[in-house]
Amino acid sequence: MKNISIRFLLLLAFWGISSAMAQTQEVAGVVKDEKGELLPGVSVQVVGTTVGTSTSIDGTFKLKVKDLNTSVLRFSFVGMQNLDVPIKGQKNLVVTMKSASVELEEVVAIGYGFVKKRDLTGAVSSLKTTEIVKTASNNALQSMQGKVAGLDITKSSGESGAGINISLRGNRSVIASNAPLFLVDGIEYGSTLDINSSDIESMEVLKDASSTAIYGTRGANGVVIITTKRGSAEKNGGKTRVTLNSYLSFNSPTNLPKLMNAQEEYLFQAERKRYNAEKGTLAWGTTNLADYPADKVLSTVVSSPYEKSVYDIYKEGGVDWFDMIMRNSTTQNYEVAVSGGSGKTSFNLSLGYMKEEGLLRNDDLSRYNGRLNIDHSIANNLKIGASIQYTYRDWARRADNVYSQLIKMHTLAQPYFANGDILDKPSELATSHTNPLLNEVPGYYQNNTQSNRLFSNVFLDWEIVKNLRFKTILGVDQNSNRYGEYEDYMCTGNYQSGRGSAFEVQNNQSLSYTWENTLNYSTKLGANHDFQFLLGQSSYQSTYEMHGLSGTGLQDHYGKNSFYELSNIIPGGRTIANNYIKKNMLSYFGRVNYKLFNRYLLTASLRSDGSSALSKGNKWGYFPSISGAWVISDESFFEGINSVSNLKLRASWGKSGNSAVEPYSTLTVLGADKVYNSFGSSLISGQVPANFGDPNLTWETTKTYDLGLDLSLFNNRISTTVDAYYSRTYNLLLYKGLPATSAYPQVLTNVGTTENRGIEATLNIRAIEKHDFSWNTNFSFSMNRDKIVELASGAHQDLSLPGMALIVGKAARAFYDYEADGCWSIAEAAKAKTYNRVPGDIKIVDRNNDGVINESDKRIYNQSPNFILGWNNTLSYKGISLSALMYARVGQWIQYDYNTAYKPTEADGSPAVDFWTPENQGAKFPRPGIASQNDMPALAYEKASFFKIKEVTLGYQLPSKLTSKIGMSKLYVYGSMQNYFTFSNLDNYDPERGGAISSPLAKQLIVGLNIEF
Repeated sequence: MKNISIRFLLLLAFWGISSAMAQTQEVAGVVKDEKGELLPGVSVQVVGTTVGTSTSIDGTFKLKVKDLNTSVLRFSFVGMQNLDVPIKGQKNLVVTMKSASVELEEVVAIGYGFVKKRDLTGAVSSLKTTEIVKTASNNALQSMQGKVAGLDITKSSGESGAGINISLRGNRSVIASNAPLFLVDGIEYGSTLDINSSDIESMEVLKDASSTAIYGTRGANGVVIITTKRGSAEKNGGKTRVTLNSYLSFNSPTNLPKLMNAQEEYLFQAERKRYNAEKGTLAWGTTNLADYPADKVLSTVVSSPYEKSVYDIYKEGGVDWFDMIMRNSTTQNYEVAVSGGSGKTSFNLSLGYMKEEGLLRNDDLSRYNGRLNIDHSIANNLKIGASIQYTYRDWARRADNVYSQLIKMHTLAQPYFANGDILDKPSELATSHTNPLLNEVPGYYQNNTQSNRLFSNVFLDWEIVKNLRFKTILGVDQNSNRYGEYEDYMCTGNYQSGRGSAFEVQNNQSLSYTWENTLNYSTKLGANHDFQFLLGQSSYQSTYEMHGLSGTGLQDHYGKNSFYELSNIIPGGRTIANNYIKKNMLSYFGRVNYKLFNRYLLTASLRSDGSSALSKGNKWGYFPSISGAWVISDESFFEGINSVSNLKLRASWGKSGNSAVEPYSTLTVLGADKVYNSFGSSLISGQVPANFGDPNLTWETTKTYDLGLDLSLFNNRISTTVDAYYSRTYNLLLYKGLPATSAYPQVLTNVGTTENRGIEATLNIRAIEKHDFSWNTNFSFSMNRDKIVELASGAHQDLSLPGMALIVGKAARAFYDYEADGCWSIAEAAKAKTYNRVPGDIKIVDRNNDGVINESDKRIYNQSPNFILGWNNTLSYKGISLSALMYARVGQWIQYDYNTAYKPTEADGSPAVDFWTPENQGAKFPRPGIASQNDMPALAYEKASFFKIKEVTLGYQLPSKLTSKIGMSKLYVYGSMQNYFTFSNLDNYDPERGGAISSPLAKQLIVGLNIEF
């Protein structure tokens, strides 16, 4: 019995050892390229596990797998196509990897389908997830800045939750939007992209009419297609994959404008006194500044120094008011995703949380989102799926724009009493100005916005017969928004005006449906003719409704939840706001792709759109396009030219429309305001005309021509794309003035024409590819020019629109004003007098030298850049990576609020500008005390060219040998600096902001972590 037990135990031990050995069978091999050369440093991983290794210097590898029969090895290497190799019981493998001409085989999204990059006939740029996740931002669209030629992206504000400005290939419209159409998984989303960066698979930018005409009126300004990640049982080897992406950003103001310090304040006030003493004489600057000592001058500025002498404050440098209201803030971002699947079902589930603090105190935004993409194969030819995204945004505290008060604060004005309480009126010289810190008193100012958005779609994909596929997709976008604001009578804005406490609550809801049906068919005729056909139908409906109540209360405090206390509104001061808008669009479209001998490519499309916003007889528009491409490198005469991997010439023409017409614009309607007319002894109420409708209103129509060249050299080590384009927009939507006898001053109608032309180019270089070290560099260049060709009734210019100058031959978006050329000097006194000016006044350029300053002396300041340049570099050494993005925007003008905040005659505080004195006659700004203020607007315009080192990121990916021990397949840590280095001719200002001094942009120091299981 004892022997039997021993034998049994030995048998169990032998079985256990055999099982263990069976679980860790070894496989070895060698990896070569197509020429037979050994490849060191190739990554080798067992699919579906964390087990992996790299080939040694002689291209060999060894690793252990659980099962030689079922395991699959994945080989990846820079410049080579990824390769999956089933082991199938082999213990020694010889693996040959192919060069990465896979770039040409890469599939990119186009309108209602996908196509190989090699077969593109239009102008399309693509950005993949590896580049998208590099940029830490509340909007993933910002990752395209400086990386996509033709795309102009700027950050509009440093406020939490601030959006971005995006245009593609310049301006075509004047009053309509020039923003592209943004689609998420085929459904319109908008430019506020509340989607985790790590959830995005790719972004495709469709630029020319050949690419965008399939979207008809919605695609006039280009299309950005955002494709989100979906689960895949095959990609993950049947395993569930978990990823975590997180970063913490430390934000601080960048290039803050400066106010005068105490010493500059003294000089400003002393110069005012000197000017007033000399005014009316011809003795400019003969008075000695020593006659105005600092203690006497400053005592007139602040007579009551709040328990501290004025001169002591002066010696200490005074108060930095920007520093008083600004703060260093943080942004936290967490994204987790679980993806996988088995059998016929796959999924990708993600959650995200972002907490963004603005640079102004009391400016905070929280964003929560969740996303589920799920796909299920009912049969081999029938698939259904859904995408559901929910986003909740809580702008819990939104700071008011207090900069208009802050810029008026004297540096000698003290913000607090000695006991620490906020002083309501700090400046004794400018007693009307209130403290910009008042809004920080609890209960004085509250601004809260909460929004909920459900964005979802369901689809069915049915391959009816081989190569004939039907797809239907239904998208629903529901958005609700509640805005509440309370301004106490003691807040910064109200206290100065003497207004009572103000209340406002507004509820907005929007709901849109998109239902699209497409039929795709592909076939071959013989060996050399490939066809793809697309037929489709789309219907869209949106509704928007708004209900709001606002008004003022008594001069009293109303507590913490004050914007809910609407009963405190004075009955006579209530304003009720309501609105309802509904619009529909019905579309039909088709496309044919033809490929001859695999190198002659032709694409033709046609779309018809019908819009409810237009009047009867003008509701339908038709938008055709045609494009062709010739793959020259596949011609027989190109054989033997091995240095050229791809050479393709493209040309396209197309017509698209812009339907940016508000619903009911074709109708003549009356407004809500009432008037009363006397008829005998009675008063009869009536309504004021609000809008004169044009029954012939129709689409803006743009015709675009594009010529492009794609070139790849040395197995795609160098690749470039160059496009030149020209577009002409007809039936421009503009307001046309009506005769004075009309009850309506103007009407929106189709008048005018614009032109737009440009060149854009990208250059990608895989400069170095060693087994341990690689360097990839990418350039993007865009140059665009637009101009107005024709205006209403043949007019040369139209200056009737506020803030706009429409002049034939000039840019579509421009400022129109006088030009300043410094200030008049003492030596120019006689000439200055002919213009009714004196030394120290602004010198306005007399452009026609007629001795009179009038409208003919104004000039155009183009708001668009002359060109945009991006340069992106990535260097990798083993697990270490360093990337840097440089970005330049050159030639644009801005209207700079800081310049016009300088008031030489007023007692306010002032920006720290270079002002004129008899000792400093080359100054840009006029002499303190000068009375003529009409010329000040000419100082507003600044050439806002800038160059930025936009992003610098240093990261390290731990070796798989270490991460596999803790159950991870990837662990990547990084640090990044964003917006730290800006070079421009504007001191203490980031010109990307666009001219406003409120909510300055931030520079960010970021630490992040990416983990995969």
